[in-house]
Amino acid sequence: MNLAAMDNMRLVFIARDQSLRIGSAVARGADFADEVVVISLNDDEEFKQIVEAAGGIYVFHDAPPHAPELASTLLNIGLDENENTIAIGLDNDWKLVDLPMHIALSRSRHDIYIAFKHRSSNQRIEEPLDDKKAITIESYTYENAAISVCAFTPAGLEELAKAKSTDRPSDLPRELAVRIIELDQTSISKKRESLTSASRFAQLFYWMLESKHPLIILGVPGVILFILGYQMASALIDIGGPHDTVSIGVAMAAFAVTFVGVLSLVSGLVLYIMGKQIDKFHIDS
Repeated sequence: MNLAAMDNMRLVFIARDQSLRIGSAVARGADFADEVVVISLNDDEEFKQIVEAAGGIYVFHDAPPHAPELASTLLNIGLDENENTIAIGLDNDWKLVDLPMHIALSRSRHDIYIAFKHRSSNQRIEEPLDDKKAITIESYTYENAAISVCAFTPAGLEELAKAKSTDRPSDLPRELAVRIIELDQTSISKKRESLTSASRFAQLFYWMLESKHPLIILGVPGVILFILGYQMASALIDIGGPHDTVSIGVAMAAFAVTFVGVLSLVSGLVLYIMGKQIDKFHIDS
């Protein structure tokens, strides 16, 4: 007998366009819960067939995917009352191997347990919270919250269904035991941040080219000429032996190229610093 099944538990997956994963998720979820419900955020007949073939209960949610509306959908489908309900957002950030951990975390006997995604994965807000600021019951409204896992007792589920999308977990009745945590950053989020940083660098480089920035117009040629002059001088030194007019000419050319490179590089830096000072003067005035 499943230890999880002894707890009279319902597992809910909330999914959109996850046909390739939903079958295995439902089958694996049946090892932990008495029943597995899949709330689909888009009406897909093929998706429904996969869910039902795997032994799950399919429900279409035609409303905003916020916690109160989802709680209302669960109450309205008329399923038998379970001691605990666990809801998981099945998306690209969530992995099936995380299921046992989230099942264990949700057994904390709170009326409402919410595990937010890491703030870097929250695409519902324009500016994520500061990393130094802890997530609390007042951090997000339900419409701005990126929730990965929720767990409810029957009382907690009913109170959540009464809430509004603009409410916060701090608005729940005080007699409820509510716990809020933030999950660690996933590898997908880290890759997304890397791509964002690369995109910002590309935009900066394009802006420098478009605005004829001195570090591009003078700095890049300066670096190239300096390296070229240095290599010419090194090659001349390696030759050794008596130096004729040709070698002296090459030496003077190497010196000139190196000098022009250094001068161009320094000029670019000076113009860049002057531009910064001028911008600061305009801001202060």
